Amino acid sequence: MSQRINDRSFILFAVAVWAGFLFVRATGPDDIYSRDQIKVAAYVLDIIENDAWLWQEDHPGNFASKPPLTQWLGAAATQAYGEFHRLTLTFPSWLATLVTILLLMGWTAREFGRGAALWLPLLFLANNMGIREILLARSDTLFQCTIVVIALGSWHAWMDGDKAWWVAIGSLAALMTKGPLGILLGLLGLLSCVFRNKENPANIRRLPWKKIVIALLLASILPALWLTPANLDSDGRAVAKLIHDELIEHAIGEREEDNQQVWWHHLLPIAWFLTKLAPASLFAISALKRVFKNPRPEGRERRSELFVATWLLGGLALLCLGTHHRFVHLLAILPPTAILASRQIATWWQDERKSMMWATVCLSLVLPLVGVYLNIIDVGSKEIVLTEKSRAFTSAAMKEAGSNAQFEFFEVHAGLQVHLSQHKKFTSAKDLSSILESDQPLYLIADDEQRIQELAKQQDVEIIDVALRYPTAPGSLIMLASKGASGTPREQKGRTPSFYFLTLLSVATSLLIYGSQYYARKGLSA
Repeated sequence: MSQRINDRSFILFAVAVWAGFLFVRATGPDDIYSRDQIKVAAYVLDIIENDAWLWQEDHPGNFASKPPLTQWLGAAATQAYGEFHRLTLTFPSWLATLVTILLLMGWTAREFGRGAALWLPLLFLANNMGIREILLARSDTLFQCTIVVIALGSWHAWMDGDKAWWVAIGSLAALMTKGPLGILLGLLGLLSCVFRNKENPANIRRLPWKKIVIALLLASILPALWLTPANLDSDGRAVAKLIHDELIEHAIGEREEDNQQVWWHHLLPIAWFLTKLAPASLFAISALKRVFKNPRPEGRERRSELFVATWLLGGLALLCLGTHHRFVHLLAILPPTAILASRQIATWWQDERKSMMWATVCLSLVLPLVGVYLNIIDVGSKEIVLTEKSRAFTSAAMKEAGSNAQFEFFEVHAGLQVHLSQHKKFTSAKDLSSILESDQPLYLIADDEQRIQELAKQQDVEIIDVALRYPTAPGSLIMLASKGASGTPREQKGRTPSFYFLTLLSVATSLLIYGSQYYARKGLSA
């Protein structure tokens, strides 16, 4: 006879899995130079440093490639903390990961049983993409959460006759995070209606298309109210970037990347699915085989398994059809993958206590392995090495010049500005003399000392004070001090939290976590 454990233990285990992966990831090497995370950091810094809440630019002046919800949350967390930090920058990711896990756990428990729900958090995070998403300075993790809200909202509107408010809320968040693709991905599960039971037409539930269309129309109002003034204020750059470049070009645009020149580039998402989401993807494939070869009898569980299978296969097909491929996009189909994988593993144990024991053992084994991978194997990657060199140089620069110093940048990687919490235009060659001979305490950061020396000589600058030199391959990073910097006291800037943002963010975060854990407990008790 199965020994039942209380619902609170399920929730605590899910939070423990999330906290464990977050701790290992946060104490591991910083990889902000990879996966265009520098751009998102630049957008957040543009808000903090330049008050650019309506629309943002990166350091070179390019319009933000995604709508602003992710950067709004990152900026709000930074304002609340009072200082730009890796955890404030990635606040949308680690919060969205927890909310997603709790929502998926509640739905899985209700539709496939508590045993499947127990394994979901571990299978969701114990893969290459799960490790990354929990502390990712990109919009993909928050986008994943919005897809889950849309999918579960559409399921309850279809099967339980609920209102479509959660479809509207999820669609609004998806549009403000990454665009309309999230709506399409979230509604893919409804295509399972084609697998209808012809022998029992009385059991067929009609799709609530009217509710969903109304929800989508309501969800599009606020994004339109943001896009219109943003486009006007940016002289048409918002529509050109978000609609033309990011939506149309990535879907049907010209193939520019090397891996897009061959026909099999459309198969890359499948290869990444098998490798980047393993072992969850491998268990999910086994579960898919069971769904179609050994289906459950007609009823709610049969509709549930078809819903998730269609969500996964439709999402994978959609990713294959596009011309723009990145393996980070697999986060959009990680939720149905984890659901199917956890359901498959749950068939091994019927006793909840024994299943909890094995899940805890697996967690205690996986976390050290993840730590070894991040701190010993992954730490040698090019992006992490560059990130570490940038962090070390900027730490030395702030110690030498003071964290409150005024920095200027000449032809250097934008990551140096990120580590110094700066967002300003790069200095042109003609302005070097005015900076170096200024009576104000200024510090110029560059990465080509010989070129700086030549330009300074051309502009009759005789003395260059190299305040800091840091060797890198193939050259070195240098920090030059202006004439006015000599003898200037090294002031250290203190952290100044915004209690307005702190209160607002605390209340909103508490409501999100409470609501998601309430849904999880409701599913577990059902």
